[in-house]
Amino acid sequence: MTRTFAFALSALALASLVTSASAEAQSVDRFRSSDTRLTGYFALTACCEGQLVNLDGPGDEEFDLDPGIGFGLRVEKSLADWLALGGMFEMLAAKADGVDDRFFFMDFDVFAKVMYEIDLSGSMGLEIYGLVPFGFTIGLDGDDTFGDEVRAFGLNTGLMAGAMLILDHVGLIVEMGFRHRSVWDEYDSVFGDVDVRLGVSQFAMNFGVSAVF
Repeated sequence: MTRTFAFALSALALASLVTSASAEAQSVDRFRSSDTRLTGYFALTACCEGQLVNLDGPGDEEFDLDPGIGFGLRVEKSLADWLALGGMFEMLAAKADGVDDRFFFMDFDVFAKVMYEIDLSGSMGLEIYGLVPFGFTIGLDGDDTFGDEVRAFGLNTGLMAGAMLILDHVGLIVEMGFRHRSVWDEYDSVFGDVDVRLGVSQFAMNFGVSAVF
């Protein structure tokens, strides 16, 4: 009788563990099987230089960039186990070294993402991916950083490599890579209207959370 009771308890404990593992696996499978994801993140930039190019003649300027901070939001849809496409919005505050005022970039992009997933356990997974954004940029400088109020328009691109740790219904992401932005503008000077291009290339790192819906 004692052996039978002990066997029943062992069977019940084993069944409980299997059920719990199955529930965890199902929650992760729900994340993996969803083809639409929403990701929000904080963006950090560092190093490198900016360039203000006079398109009408001499007078180009180069300047060092201080670290910048911003945020981003993107939506992606999986087309295959290894490929996703999506759209994203990003806003970044940047500052030239030695200047108190900041200038801002707002990006409106589409992106392609190539990914590969590694199973870590029944309740966790690791997705490794590369992401290439491309799109439209608005440059804002209302504090006269460059000697005139700039409302510039241009393009941006980049290359990001990232990893996402999948935990239940969410994924935690870390990304590193570079971002380049170029915007064009025209302003009045003592010599008349001057066309300029502002180009910025920076190392970028993003931290965020991804969820399915």
